[in-house]
Amino acid sequence: MPPVISPKATSTVLALAFAFVWCSAAFGQPPPKATSQDLTLMTKDGLDIKITYFKSAAGQEAPVVILLHGKGGNRLVWKTFAEQLQKVDFAVITVDLRGHGESTGGGESSDKKPDTPKKAELAAMAALDLDAVKKFIYEEHQNKQLNMNKLGIVASDVTAIVALGFTEIDWDKVPYDDAPTPAQRTPRGQDVQAIALLSPEGSGANKTLGMIRNLRRPVLIIAGSKNATDLKEAKKMHEILAPKKEGFEFMYLEQYDSKLRGTDLLGKGLKTEQNLGNFLIKHVKEARSEWRDRKSKLLD
Repeated sequence: MPPVISPKATSTVLALAFAFVWCSAAFGQPPPKATSQDLTLMTKDGLDIKITYFKSAAGQEAPVVILLHGKGGNRLVWKTFAEQLQKVDFAVITVDLRGHGESTGGGESSDKKPDTPKKAELAAMAALDLDAVKKFIYEEHQNKQLNMNKLGIVASDVTAIVALGFTEIDWDKVPYDDAPTPAQRTPRGQDVQAIALLSPEGSGANKTLGMIRNLRRPVLIIAGSKNATDLKEAKKMHEILAPKKEGFEFMYLEQYDSKLRGTDLLGKGLKTEQNLGNFLIKHVKEARSEWRDRKSKLLD
């Protein structure tokens, strides 16, 4: 079970970590220059998924984070935050989900809400788009460029369902039966350590939320307190994830004095990036999971 810490304590962790990056230049030691690479991945159903890969200088011990845009958005919205995470050793992948940005596909929007993908498309994003991303992460892991055992995911509004669905798929993958004891067996999944959601939609996904609660994977939910609909949805999701009687202190709900929602909460001086980074440092970067070879002997 992840260590139980207070939101106040995690804020201190992030403030110190990010302050070092931002202030180092003042002492003549500028942080490493942010670098990135645009790539195209292919899904099993033949779509091109565009990503930007912010490679870490930390090599095989680098934690990795997937950043998902919200409805009608694209991966560019995460550029500044991705560069900040890269400077504190994270490998980061920003994604244009199918039908968004430079990726192909789409065309399954809801008639009532044109920018809102239908359930089938959201399911395909979780099962196919992010499967392609996970395969890329696996390749980088095997090349000792990151540690896929330390994986976090951040999503916004409607793509909260995608992040939650991907986590469920990931944790349903049992290890290969290639060793006598469970601890020795090669994992096929079970890599997502933590999830962060901005103005999430999907509190009705009780089965998936219940599974994540039972796994005790940390979740950070962020919402604007002046947006009644978003705040109600965020509170409902948090109540499902963190039953008061059971003391789930690692399920966090952050409220900001704003009407803004989703990725519009970025870059507004609301400490969105600080709290996200804080959460990812504590529950992904500091996760106790050393790099290990992920190719099973059964595949030789």
